[in-house]
Amino acid sequence: MNCSCRTYKEAVMTDVFLTDAQIKLRGQTRDYMAQEVTPLAEKIDRDDVVPETLVRKLLAPPLRLTAMSVPKDYNGMGLSTLDVCVVAEQVGYACPALIPLVEIAQLFAHGLLFGGTEQQKKNYLTRLANGMVGCYALTDEGPGSDPAGMKSTAAKTEKGYVLNGRKRLVTFADISEFYILFAKTSPEKGGKGISGFILEGKPGGLVFESHAQTMGLRGHRAFNIRLDNLFVPEQNLLGKADEGLKLALEILNTTRISLAAGFTGLAAAAFDTAVKFAKQRTVAGKPIMENQAISFPLSELAARIDASRLLTYRVALMHDKGMRHKKETSLAKFYAAETLVSAVELASRVLGAYGASPDYPVERYLRDAFSWIAAQGTIEVQKLVVSREL
Repeated sequence: MNCSCRTYKEAVMTDVFLTDAQIKLRGQTRDYMAQEVTPLAEKIDRDDVVPETLVRKLLAPPLRLTAMSVPKDYNGMGLSTLDVCVVAEQVGYACPALIPLVEIAQLFAHGLLFGGTEQQKKNYLTRLANGMVGCYALTDEGPGSDPAGMKSTAAKTEKGYVLNGRKRLVTFADISEFYILFAKTSPEKGGKGISGFILEGKPGGLVFESHAQTMGLRGHRAFNIRLDNLFVPEQNLLGKADEGLKLALEILNTTRISLAAGFTGLAAAAFDTAVKFAKQRTVAGKPIMENQAISFPLSELAARIDASRLLTYRVALMHDKGMRHKKETSLAKFYAAETLVSAVELASRVLGAYGASPDYPVERYLRDAFSWIAAQGTIEVQKLVVSREL
Protein backbone atom coordinates (compact mmCIF):
# COMPACT_ATOMS: atom_id res chain seq x y z
CA MET A 1 0.00 0.00 0.00
CA ASN A 2 1.11 3.52 -0.68
CA CYS A 3 1.25 5.62 2.47
CA SER A 4 -0.24 9.14 2.30
CA CYS A 5 0.36 10.02 5.92
CA ARG A 6 -0.70 13.66 5.76
CA THR A 7 -4.11 13.87 4.11
CA TYR A 8 -5.86 15.83 6.82
CA LYS A 9 -4.75 18.44 9.23
CA GLU A 10 -4.20 16.53 12.42
CA ALA A 11 -0.87 15.28 11.05
CA VAL A 12 1.32 18.15 12.24
CA MET A 13 -0.21 18.16 15.71
CA THR A 14 -0.10 14.42 16.32
CA ASP A 15 3.31 13.90 14.77
CA VAL A 16 4.70 15.54 17.89
CA PHE A 17 3.42 12.57 19.92
CA LEU A 18 3.66 9.63 17.54
CA THR A 19 6.68 7.55 16.63
CA ASP A 20 7.70 7.10 13.01
CA ALA A 21 6.20 3.60 13.16
CA GLN A 22 2.87 4.97 14.42
CA ILE A 23 2.81 7.66 11.72
CA LYS A 24 3.37 4.94 9.15
CA LEU A 25 0.64 2.79 10.74
CA ARG A 26 -1.78 5.72 10.58
CA GLY A 27 -1.06 6.36 6.92
CA GLN A 28 -1.29 2.70 5.94
CA THR A 29 -4.59 2.29 7.77
CA ARG A 30 -5.99 5.46 6.24
CA ASP A 31 -5.00 4.39 2.74
CA TYR A 32 -6.44 0.91 3.20
CA MET A 33 -9.73 2.26 4.53
CA ALA A 34 -9.98 4.78 1.68
CA GLN A 35 -9.41 2.07 -0.91
CA GLU A 36 -11.35 -0.86 0.55
CA VAL A 37 -13.99 0.58 2.90
CA THR A 38 -15.01 4.17 2.12
CA PRO A 39 -16.42 3.23 -1.32
CA LEU A 40 -18.69 0.70 0.44
CA ALA A 41 -19.79 2.87 3.38
CA GLU A 42 -23.00 4.12 1.77
CA LYS A 43 -24.01 0.62 0.67
CA ILE A 44 -23.26 -0.80 4.13
CA ASP A 45 -25.56 1.83 5.63
CA ARG A 46 -28.28 1.26 3.04
CA ASP A 47 -28.25 -2.56 3.25
CA ASP A 48 -27.49 -2.74 6.99
CA VAL A 49 -24.90 -5.42 6.28
CA VAL A 50 -21.11 -5.47 6.28
CA PRO A 51 -20.19 -7.84 3.43
CA GLU A 52 -18.59 -11.02 4.70
CA THR A 53 -15.80 -10.60 2.16
CA LEU A 54 -14.95 -7.22 3.68
CA VAL A 55 -14.98 -8.62 7.22
CA ARG A 56 -12.53 -11.34 6.19
CA LYS A 57 -10.27 -8.76 4.54
CA LEU A 58 -10.22 -6.68 7.73
CA LEU A 59 -9.31 -9.71 9.83
CA ALA A 60 -6.47 -10.69 7.50
CA PRO A 61 -3.13 -8.91 6.95
CA PRO A 62 -2.30 -6.09 6.83
CA LEU A 63 -4.87 -4.78 9.36
CA ARG A 64 -5.71 -7.96 11.33
CA LEU A 65 -8.25 -6.05 13.43
CA THR A 66 -8.92 -8.92 15.85
CA ALA A 67 -5.20 -9.51 16.41
CA MET A 68 -4.14 -5.97 17.34
CA SER A 69 -4.14 -6.33 21.13
CA VAL A 70 -3.19 -9.99 21.20
CA PRO A 71 0.44 -10.43 22.37
CA LYS A 72 2.94 -11.81 19.91
CA ASP A 73 3.33 -14.88 22.16
CA TYR A 74 -0.15 -15.88 20.96
CA ASN A 75 0.49 -15.00 17.29
CA GLY A 76 -0.99 -11.53 17.67
CA MET A 77 0.34 -8.15 16.57
CA GLY A 78 1.16 -7.00 20.09
CA LEU A 79 0.18 -3.40 19.39
CA SER A 80 0.21 -0.80 22.14
CA THR A 81 -2.97 0.95 23.23
CA LEU A 82 -1.81 4.08 21.42
CA ASP A 83 -1.23 2.02 18.26
CA VAL A 84 -4.79 0.70 18.49
CA CYS A 85 -6.12 4.24 18.92
CA VAL A 86 -4.28 5.34 15.77
CA VAL A 87 -6.02 2.55 13.85
CA ALA A 88 -9.43 3.08 15.50
CA GLU A 89 -9.53 6.75 14.55
CA GLN A 90 -9.02 5.89 10.89
CA VAL A 91 -11.73 3.21 11.01
CA GLY A 92 -14.13 5.69 12.65
CA TYR A 93 -13.32 8.26 9.99
CA ALA A 94 -14.05 5.88 7.11
CA CYS A 95 -16.98 3.79 8.36
CA PRO A 96 -18.11 3.82 12.01
CA ALA A 97 -20.15 0.64 11.47
CA LEU A 98 -16.82 -1.23 11.48
CA ILE A 99 -15.60 0.19 14.79
CA PRO A 100 -17.67 -2.37 16.74
CA LEU A 101 -15.59 -5.06 15.01
CA VAL A 102 -12.52 -3.41 16.53
CA GLU A 103 -14.21 -3.00 19.90
CA ILE A 104 -15.48 -6.56 20.35
CA ALA A 105 -11.97 -7.81 19.57
CA GLN A 106 -10.65 -5.43 22.23
CA LEU A 107 -13.27 -6.51 24.75
CA PHE A 108 -12.71 -10.23 24.17
CA ALA A 109 -8.91 -10.00 24.09
CA HIS A 110 -8.66 -7.92 27.26
CA GLY A 111 -11.12 -10.21 29.00
CA LEU A 112 -8.68 -13.07 28.41
CA LEU A 113 -5.60 -10.95 29.16
CA PHE A 114 -7.00 -9.71 32.47
CA GLY A 115 -8.88 -12.79 33.66
CA GLY A 116 -7.87 -15.83 31.64
CA THR A 117 -5.75 -18.76 32.68
CA GLU A 118 -2.69 -19.54 30.58
CA GLN A 119 -4.55 -22.41 28.94
CA GLN A 120 -7.51 -20.16 28.11
CA LYS A 121 -5.17 -17.57 26.61
CA LYS A 122 -3.44 -20.16 24.44
CA ASN A 123 -6.74 -21.62 23.34
CA TYR A 124 -8.69 -18.46 22.52
CA LEU A 125 -6.22 -15.62 21.95
CA THR A 126 -4.33 -17.65 19.36
CA ARG A 127 -7.50 -18.29 17.39
CA LEU A 128 -8.61 -14.68 17.80
CA ALA A 129 -5.29 -13.59 16.33
CA ASN A 130 -5.81 -15.95 13.41
CA GLY A 131 -9.01 -14.17 12.39
CA MET A 132 -11.76 -15.75 14.45
CA VAL A 133 -14.24 -13.41 16.12
CA GLY A 134 -15.10 -13.14 19.80
CA CYS A 135 -17.81 -10.96 21.30
CA TYR A 136 -18.86 -9.63 24.70
CA ALA A 137 -22.21 -9.92 26.47
CA LEU A 138 -22.40 -7.81 29.64
CA THR A 139 -25.57 -5.72 29.33
CA ASP A 140 -28.78 -7.29 30.59
CA GLU A 141 -32.25 -6.59 29.26
CA GLY A 142 -33.19 -4.27 32.12
CA PRO A 143 -30.33 -2.63 34.07
CA GLY A 144 -28.41 -1.13 31.13
CA SER A 145 -25.72 1.11 32.60
CA ASP A 146 -26.02 -0.63 36.00
CA PRO A 147 -24.43 -4.04 35.37
CA ALA A 148 -24.53 -4.79 39.11
CA GLY A 149 -28.30 -5.02 38.72
CA MET A 150 -28.21 -7.75 36.07
CA LYS A 151 -30.78 -10.53 36.38
CA SER A 152 -28.94 -13.22 34.40
CA THR A 153 -27.94 -16.12 36.64
CA ALA A 154 -25.41 -18.94 36.55
CA ALA A 155 -26.34 -21.89 38.75
CA LYS A 156 -23.46 -24.15 39.82
CA THR A 157 -23.74 -27.80 38.84
CA GLU A 158 -21.44 -30.77 39.29
CA LYS A 159 -19.59 -30.15 36.00
CA GLY A 160 -20.06 -26.43 35.42
CA TYR A 161 -22.76 -23.77 35.33
CA VAL A 162 -26.23 -23.39 33.85
CA LEU A 163 -26.95 -19.86 32.65
CA ASN A 164 -30.35 -18.22 32.29
CA GLY A 165 -31.29 -14.66 31.39
CA ARG A 166 -31.26 -12.14 28.56
CA LYS A 167 -28.45 -10.04 27.07
CA ARG A 168 -28.92 -6.92 24.95
CA LEU A 169 -26.98 -5.42 22.06
CA VAL A 170 -24.41 -8.18 21.64
CA THR A 171 -22.37 -6.86 18.75
CA PHE A 172 -21.66 -9.17 15.80
CA ALA A 173 -22.92 -12.14 17.81
CA ASP A 174 -23.98 -13.77 14.57
CA ILE A 175 -20.42 -14.10 13.22
CA SER A 176 -18.70 -14.71 16.57
CA GLU A 177 -17.14 -18.05 17.38
CA PHE A 178 -16.55 -17.15 21.05
CA TYR A 179 -18.44 -15.18 23.67
CA ILE A 180 -17.58 -13.67 27.03
CA LEU A 181 -20.76 -13.70 29.13
CA PHE A 182 -21.51 -12.36 32.59
CA ALA A 183 -24.12 -13.70 35.01
CA LYS A 184 -24.76 -13.86 38.75
CA THR A 185 -23.33 -16.93 40.45
CA SER A 186 -24.32 -15.57 43.87
CA PRO A 187 -27.45 -13.43 43.33
CA GLU A 188 -27.74 -12.72 47.04
CA LYS A 189 -24.46 -10.76 46.85
CA GLY A 190 -25.72 -8.35 44.20
CA GLY A 191 -22.89 -6.84 42.16
CA LYS A 192 -20.34 -8.80 44.20
CA GLY A 193 -21.83 -12.08 43.03
CA ILE A 194 -21.23 -11.78 39.26
CA SER A 195 -18.93 -14.11 37.32
CA GLY A 196 -17.54 -14.16 33.80
CA PHE A 197 -17.68 -17.13 31.42
CA ILE A 198 -16.29 -18.11 28.04
CA LEU A 199 -18.68 -19.72 25.60
CA GLU A 200 -17.50 -21.43 22.43
CA GLY A 201 -19.70 -21.93 19.38
CA LYS A 202 -23.49 -21.60 19.39
CA PRO A 203 -24.73 -24.48 21.57
CA GLY A 204 -28.31 -25.21 22.45
CA GLY A 205 -29.47 -22.74 25.04
CA LEU A 206 -28.04 -19.72 23.21
CA VAL A 207 -31.11 -18.23 21.55
CA PHE A 208 -31.01 -15.28 19.13
CA GLU A 209 -34.23 -13.42 19.86
CA SER A 210 -33.89 -10.37 17.60
CA HIS A 211 -31.57 -8.20 15.56
CA ALA A 212 -31.47 -4.85 17.36
CA GLN A 213 -32.35 -2.18 14.80
CA THR A 214 -30.80 1.28 15.12
CA MET A 215 -31.11 4.45 13.05
CA GLY A 216 -27.34 4.64 12.61
CA LEU A 217 -24.25 2.42 12.68
CA ARG A 218 -26.14 0.34 10.16
CA GLY A 219 -24.14 -2.70 9.22
CA HIS A 220 -23.08 -2.95 12.86
CA ARG A 221 -25.17 -5.97 13.70
CA ALA A 222 -26.20 -6.23 17.36
CA PHE A 223 -28.46 -8.93 18.73
CA ASN A 224 -30.64 -9.50 21.75
CA ILE A 225 -30.03 -13.03 22.99
CA ARG A 226 -31.57 -15.35 25.56
CA LEU A 227 -29.66 -17.76 27.75
CA ASP A 228 -32.00 -20.73 28.16
CA ASN A 229 -30.46 -23.34 30.47
CA LEU A 230 -27.16 -22.71 28.70
CA PHE A 231 -24.47 -25.05 30.02
CA VAL A 232 -20.91 -23.77 30.39
CA PRO A 233 -18.20 -26.19 31.63
CA GLU A 234 -16.36 -25.29 34.81
CA GLN A 235 -13.04 -24.78 32.99
CA ASN A 236 -14.69 -21.93 31.06
CA LEU A 237 -15.12 -19.78 34.16
CA LEU A 238 -13.25 -16.54 33.39
CA GLY A 239 -11.32 -15.29 36.39
CA LYS A 240 -12.51 -16.04 39.92
CA ALA A 241 -16.10 -16.81 40.79
CA ASP A 242 -18.05 -13.76 42.01
CA GLU A 243 -15.37 -11.33 40.75
CA GLY A 244 -16.81 -10.82 37.30
CA LEU A 245 -18.03 -7.25 37.77
CA LYS A 246 -14.56 -6.11 38.80
CA LEU A 247 -13.19 -7.83 35.70
CA ALA A 248 -15.84 -6.32 33.41
CA LEU A 249 -15.15 -2.80 34.63
CA GLU A 250 -11.39 -3.30 34.26
CA ILE A 251 -11.96 -4.38 30.66
CA LEU A 252 -14.18 -1.35 29.92
CA ASN A 253 -11.66 1.00 31.48
CA THR A 254 -9.27 -0.10 28.73
CA THR A 255 -11.53 -0.53 25.72
CA ARG A 256 -13.22 2.85 26.18
CA ILE A 257 -9.89 4.40 25.18
CA SER A 258 -9.97 3.14 21.59
CA LEU A 259 -13.70 3.88 21.49
CA ALA A 260 -12.87 7.55 22.19
CA ALA A 261 -10.43 7.41 19.28
CA GLY A 262 -13.21 6.12 17.03
CA PHE A 263 -15.48 8.99 18.12
CA THR A 264 -12.68 11.41 17.25
CA GLY A 265 -12.36 9.86 13.81
CA LEU A 266 -16.03 10.36 12.96
CA ALA A 267 -15.91 13.90 14.36
CA ALA A 268 -12.96 14.61 12.05
CA ALA A 269 -14.88 13.20 9.07
CA ALA A 270 -17.85 15.48 9.79
CA PHE A 271 -15.51 18.44 10.26
CA ASP A 272 -13.65 17.81 7.00
CA THR A 273 -16.93 17.50 5.09
CA ALA A 274 -18.20 20.79 6.55
CA VAL A 275 -14.97 22.67 5.80
CA LYS A 276 -14.83 21.39 2.22
CA PHE A 277 -18.46 22.36 1.64
CA ALA A 278 -18.02 25.82 3.22
CA LYS A 279 -15.05 26.57 0.96
CA GLN A 280 -16.89 25.47 -2.18
CA ARG A 281 -20.41 26.75 -1.48
CA THR A 282 -20.81 30.30 -2.81
CA VAL A 283 -23.55 32.66 -1.60
CA ALA A 284 -23.74 36.36 -2.45
CA GLY A 285 -20.59 36.06 -4.51
CA LYS A 286 -18.27 34.54 -1.93
CA PRO A 287 -17.64 31.18 -0.23
CA ILE A 288 -19.66 30.86 2.97
CA MET A 289 -16.39 30.01 4.75
CA GLU A 290 -15.62 33.73 4.60
CA ASN A 291 -18.55 34.42 6.90
CA GLN A 292 -17.51 34.37 10.54
CA ALA A 293 -20.83 32.77 11.48
CA ILE A 294 -19.50 29.73 9.65
CA SER A 295 -15.73 29.94 10.12
CA PHE A 296 -15.69 30.71 13.85
CA PRO A 297 -17.76 27.67 14.92
CA LEU A 298 -15.58 25.51 12.66
CA SER A 299 -12.47 26.98 14.31
CA GLU A 300 -13.88 26.11 17.73
CA LEU A 301 -14.68 22.60 16.54
CA ALA A 302 -11.12 22.18 15.24
CA ALA A 303 -9.86 22.94 18.75
CA ARG A 304 -12.27 20.45 20.31
CA ILE A 305 -11.25 17.66 17.93
CA ASP A 306 -7.58 18.29 18.70
CA ALA A 307 -8.37 18.28 22.42
CA SER A 308 -10.36 15.07 22.08
CA ARG A 309 -7.49 13.38 20.27
CA LEU A 310 -4.95 14.57 22.86
CA LEU A 311 -7.07 13.38 25.80
CA THR A 312 -7.34 9.99 24.11
CA TYR A 313 -3.61 9.80 23.40
CA ARG A 314 -2.83 10.78 26.99
CA VAL A 315 -4.86 7.97 28.52
CA ALA A 316 -3.55 5.49 25.94
CA LEU A 317 0.01 6.35 26.96
CA MET A 318 -0.94 6.11 30.64
CA HIS A 319 -2.27 2.60 30.06
CA ASP A 320 0.81 1.57 28.10
CA LYS A 321 2.98 2.79 31.01
CA GLY A 322 0.97 0.84 33.57
CA MET A 323 -0.46 3.95 35.24
CA ARG A 324 -3.89 4.15 36.88
CA HIS A 325 -6.30 5.93 34.53
CA LYS A 326 -9.90 5.41 35.61
CA LYS A 327 -10.72 9.13 35.62
CA GLU A 328 -8.73 9.88 32.48
CA THR A 329 -10.46 7.11 30.50
CA SER A 330 -13.95 8.34 31.31
CA LEU A 331 -12.90 11.96 30.75
CA ALA A 332 -11.57 11.17 27.28
CA LYS A 333 -14.62 9.07 26.45
CA PHE A 334 -17.26 11.63 27.39
CA TYR A 335 -15.34 14.54 25.89
CA ALA A 336 -14.89 12.69 22.60
CA ALA A 337 -18.59 11.78 22.58
CA GLU A 338 -19.66 15.37 23.17
CA THR A 339 -17.22 16.56 20.51
CA LEU A 340 -18.70 14.06 18.07
CA VAL A 341 -22.22 15.33 18.73
CA SER A 342 -21.05 18.93 18.24
CA ALA A 343 -19.29 17.97 15.00
CA VAL A 344 -22.24 16.26 13.34
CA GLU A 345 -24.67 18.97 14.43
CA LEU A 346 -22.42 21.73 13.10
CA ALA A 347 -21.77 19.89 9.84
CA SER A 348 -25.52 19.50 9.37
CA ARG A 349 -26.06 23.24 9.93
CA VAL A 350 -23.21 24.26 7.61
CA LEU A 351 -24.59 22.15 4.79
CA GLY A 352 -28.14 23.42 5.36
CA ALA A 353 -30.67 21.48 3.30
CA TYR A 354 -27.83 19.50 1.71
CA GLY A 355 -27.09 18.08 5.16
CA ALA A 356 -30.33 16.10 5.01
CA SER A 357 -29.62 14.72 1.55
CA PRO A 358 -28.29 11.17 1.08
CA ASP A 359 -26.04 12.67 -1.61
CA TYR A 360 -23.85 13.87 1.26
CA PRO A 361 -22.57 11.72 4.14
CA VAL A 362 -23.54 14.20 6.87
CA GLU A 363 -27.01 12.77 7.49
CA ARG A 364 -25.38 9.35 7.93
CA TYR A 365 -22.76 10.81 10.25
CA LEU A 366 -25.50 12.33 12.38
CA ARG A 367 -27.40 9.05 12.63
CA ASP A 368 -24.18 7.17 13.37
CA ALA A 369 -23.16 9.57 16.13
CA PHE A 370 -26.40 9.41 18.07
CA SER A 371 -26.54 5.63 17.73
CA TRP A 372 -22.98 5.27 18.99
CA ILE A 373 -22.22 7.66 21.84
CA ALA A 374 -23.81 5.48 24.56
CA ALA A 375 -21.61 2.47 23.71
CA GLN A 376 -19.72 1.12 26.75
CA GLY A 377 -21.38 3.66 29.02
CA THR A 378 -23.32 6.87 28.41
CA ILE A 379 -21.87 10.37 28.64
CA GLU A 380 -23.60 10.76 32.00
CA VAL A 381 -22.08 7.53 33.36
CA GLN A 382 -18.61 8.72 32.33
CA LYS A 383 -19.15 12.05 34.10
CA LEU A 384 -20.27 10.16 37.19
CA VAL A 385 -17.03 8.15 37.13
CA VAL A 386 -14.96 11.31 36.74
CA SER A 387 -16.82 13.14 39.52
CA ARG A 388 -16.12 10.30 41.96
CA GLU A 389 -12.40 10.56 41.19
CA LEU A 390 -12.09 14.32 41.68
